Amino acid sequence: MQVVCELMRLRPECVQEYVDMHENTWPELVAAIRECGFLEEYIYLRGTLVIVVMKCRDFRQSVDRLLATAVFQRWTVRVRAMLVPDETLFGAPEPLVDLFPIWNLADCSQPEEL
Repeated sequence: MQVVCELMRLRPECVQEYVDMHENTWPELVAAIRECGFLEEYIYLRGTLVIVVMKCRDFRQSVDRLLATAVFQRWTVRVRAMLVPDETLFGAPEPLVDLFPIWNLADCSQPEEL
């Protein structure tokens, strides 16, 4: 199982629109996300910073499948128009960045009980 975090920075004037879009997510988009292999997805918002946490069996394969769907392409056009590159935070001019875990508590053995 893979858990990946994605960071994005919204244009300040687009924060409410972004929230509204997600409060009214298209049912066909939800179906496509699930069909492409995403098991869980959480979106957090802190000011203009968007943090997305995704859980799937194979992240790259799920993303590639989702990118090929017409519904995700339409959704992405709308969302990308709301984003601003944050080179200071991301270290690159891209408007979003994927972060892969380097440590997981579940991978650590538990000490024997005393």
